[in-house]
Amino acid sequence: MKKFTGAGAYLYATAVAALGVIQLVVQNFLTGMLPVPSTLPLRLFWVDLSSMVFLVAAAGIFFRVRRQLAAVLAGVAFFVFFLFLHLPKLLGDIYNPNEWTAAFETVMLGCGGFIIAANYGREEPRWSKITGLMAIVSIYFFALSLLVFAVLHIKYNDYIQTLMPSWMPGHVFLSYVVIAAFLLSAFSFFTNLKVRLAALWLGIMFLLWVLTLHGPRAIGKLNVEAEWSSLFIALAVCGIAFSICRRATATAYGRAEPSFTPLPV
Repeated sequence: MKKFTGAGAYLYATAVAALGVIQLVVQNFLTGMLPVPSTLPLRLFWVDLSSMVFLVAAAGIFFRVRRQLAAVLAGVAFFVFFLFLHLPKLLGDIYNPNEWTAAFETVMLGCGGFIIAANYGREEPRWSKITGLMAIVSIYFFALSLLVFAVLHIKYNDYIQTLMPSWMPGHVFLSYVVIAAFLLSAFSFFTNLKVRLAALWLGIMFLLWVLTLHGPRAIGKLNVEAEWSSLFIALAVCGIAFSICRRATATAYGRAEPSFTPLPV
């Protein structure tokens, strides 16, 4: 299981890199996740800059070059988008489910960067306590995001079922399994109970979504940017869940420990 969950950081980096490539190809921000106003001055410059930030962060993780710093860079980038883009839009339209979805997808990806950074604490021991604390806070925000998605799935359950492939049996049953998975995982992360088990199965669930839902949809709609973005967001969340599982084998995240022990690399 160690090797399996150890791939989490690379799945996350793959997804972040892919999001950067998508932006460079379409020369636009991700329409679903990053709805930047069309009136933004020097828009193409900011598109290219944010894409390069994603690519640099992903490359650092992949090629083991200042991996902790690279992961923090990814986390900061997503939280900047959340604070300056999503939060104002969300507060101005709190009944819009699309705003909640995009905002907390961004939060999850930002959390992933800080969680993965803490897993590379051995590279910069002097920052290990800070990154460890950031990982603790991030896991709680990740759990909060799961609660938000559980509520959205409950409220819009009929729509969620239409997204499932027609060949899958028991759409109603599967939709409630997903809701239960979100709620139970959030409870586990908030209470620090069975974290490794919850994170492992959460990651497996998202991986299955990538293979059976998002992957086929993206391949069937090669020119639809939103489908590809959704695919790699799901892959990123899968990688984050596996990274939480890996972290849970080394330290109890539910309390800040002065003797934080980074994960082995």
